[in-house]
Amino acid sequence: MAEQWYYADGKDPVGPFPAEHMTDMVRAGRIKPETMVWQDGMEGWEPAGDHFFRRAPDTAATGADPHSGATNYAARIAQRHQQEGKLSSADPRAYADASIERERAKRGIGSDGMYAGAPSRGFFEAIKVCFRKYVTFKGRASRSEYWWFVLFVTLAGFAGGFAEASMGQDGAAISAVISIATFLPSVSVTVRRLHDTNRSGWWFGLYILMSFLGGFVIAFLAISSGIRDPDAILASMGMLTMLWAILMLVWGIMLFVFMLLRGTYGENRFG
Repeated sequence: MAEQWYYADGKDPVGPFPAEHMTDMVRAGRIKPETMVWQDGMEGWEPAGDHFFRRAPDTAATGADPHSGATNYAARIAQRHQQEGKLSSADPRAYADASIERERAKRGIGSDGMYAGAPSRGFFEAIKVCFRKYVTFKGRASRSEYWWFVLFVTLAGFAGGFAEASMGQDGAAISAVISIATFLPSVSVTVRRLHDTNRSGWWFGLYILMSFLGGFVIAFLAISSGIRDPDAILASMGMLTMLWAILMLVWGIMLFVFMLLRGTYGENRFG
C-alpha cells in the first residue's frame, strides 16, 4: 500500500495524499519546508523539509553552516529559539518536538497521540471507566477502552454460562445478573466508540431496536399487505424474514468495522 501523508494547514490535517501528490504540492509551493506533515506510524508531526526537500550537503565535508538554506528551516528556527531561551537545544528535532506538542495541545491530543477525551486504556482501567460511565451516552471511547470491555463481557458471559451449567437454577440466576449488569455499559461504550469515529450512536441504537422489533414489523407488514390466504401470509413472512436477516447481517458487519476504525484526530462533533 502506498504511503499516505497528511499536512497541517493551520486548522485541520489535510489528506491523506500519496507521496507523489505531496511532491507535486511541494513543487507548486503549497507545501513548504516548515509545513508539518504526518503519516501513520510516525510518533508525531514533523517538518516537510525532513521528508520532501533535498537535504543540505554533509556539513562535516563542506564546512557549510548547518543552519543555512531553505531546506533547514527547522534547524534555523531551533537555533533562534535556543538563543531566545525558548529551547534548550538548537537540534532541529527540538523544534519539531515543540511543534508537535503545540499541535497536540491545540487539538486536545494527549501524550499517547490520542484525543485526550478518549485515551488509550488498559484492561482493568477500561472496565472501571465503563462501569463508572454506566449509562453515559455522551463523549467518546477509544478502541482499547471498547475492546477491553468487550473481552471482559465475553469472559463474564462464559463464567455465567459455566455457573448455569454446573449449578442449575442458582447458576441461571447468576448468569442473568451478569447479563443485566453488563448490558447498559456495553450499549453506552458502543455509542461512545461510534462517537469517537464521528458517527452518531443511532447507528447502534436503531440496530438494537430492529433486533428486538424486527419480528413484529415483519408480521405487521405481511398481515397488512392485504393477503388473505394464511399460507401466502406465511410465505410473505418467510421472504421478509430472509431480507431482514440479510439487512441485519450487513448492518452488523458495518458496526464491527466502525468499532475497528481509528478515532478522529482531535476534537469532533461529539467531543
